[in-house]
Amino acid sequence: MTFTVTDGRVSRYIVPKGSISVSGVSLTVADCDAIGSWFSVAVIPLTYAETNLQYLEPGDPVNLEGDVLGKYVEKFLRMSNGSIATAQLETVMAGSASRDAITPEFLMENGYL
Repeated sequence: MTFTVTDGRVSRYIVPKGSISVSGVSLTVADCDAIGSWFSVAVIPLTYAETNLQYLEPGDPVNLEGDVLGKYVEKFLRMSNGSIATAQLETVMAGSASRDAITPEFLMENGYL
């Protein structure tokens, strides 16, 4: 299933292999574009049959909830009060830099273990 995202408050947390909740159903992002304007998920038959996903039609609105880990990383970096880490994160989240800019090394250098 593929979804279009128009709300930057959600798209900023959409990353490949990250979690996303679609109308209350927790799923794993299979693919997405760099800015999170669309994403796709692979839904197994049992999940499809036992959830509200089976009732969705193309174009139906859904409630989206982004990956909580991304929210924690963003909050941690925001607490560093204007450091280069915060500036780098804002650049990545604005879509003007590659999401690859946030590497494990970047997170470790900025106190995220």
